[in-house]
Amino acid sequence: MITVVIPVRMASTRFPDKPLAMIAGLPMVEHVRRRAQLAHGVDSVVVATCDESIRKAVEFFGGSVVMTSDAHQRGTDRVCEAMGSLKDEVVVMVQGDEPMLIPDTISQLITPLRAAASLLTANLLSTLEASDLPNADVVKAVCDQSGNVIYLTRSPVPTFRRESVVPVHKQTGIIAFRTEFLRRMVAMPETPLEHAESVDMLRALENGVRIAGVLTPHNTIGVDRPADVALVEAALRDDPTQRALHRQVMDRKAR
Repeated sequence: MITVVIPVRMASTRFPDKPLAMIAGLPMVEHVRRRAQLAHGVDSVVVATCDESIRKAVEFFGGSVVMTSDAHQRGTDRVCEAMGSLKDEVVVMVQGDEPMLIPDTISQLITPLRAAASLLTANLLSTLEASDLPNADVVKAVCDQSGNVIYLTRSPVPTFRRESVVPVHKQTGIIAFRTEFLRRMVAMPETPLEHAESVDMLRALENGVRIAGVLTPHNTIGVDRPADVALVEAALRDDPTQRALHRQVMDRKAR
């Protein structure tokens, strides 16, 4: 069994009340939830939150919610608590600020975990644009020749002493875990690089855990600031793939 968990909370200094920001007629979290439901191979989708306003909004549309502590600072902690009441073998964490989520990317991400019982976690990666390099909001994933993630950083990497094509991609907010490993990872002490970069998956790398990088050609717009809402709405209107998905989302009924 595979569950998608969307961790969201209202607190945001850059964009207050972001999860409930209206985008093309729906709250942002509802766009994400409905798109996750469209992914093949997913058995259930739940929203994990500590905010009553989010619970009410999601349940208004027929969605499932797990209430969690308001003390969590990281999405992985919130997802782990939510999985305490859910017994599925694999959990996929999807950040609640990805309203342009392509459902097939979730299906793509869970494929390697189904193929290799020894694989504990996989991270969806997308193409790194030149404009992403200096942006500290964008986490860069450095991969080895087999596609495994070997480092995650907010800094522009590498330093190009010579022109070259390198396996550096953008980390997305979509990560799959075997549930038992997620519980172990959350119980581990915070690691030095994790603390410095504020990237929680560094905790896995610093403890010697392999993270499979799953590269997708789909590059979406995450919502970090209020101005991003207009960019998303333009894409939903003008991009053929996004427009078709938006029609499915608007017609979607809860399951």
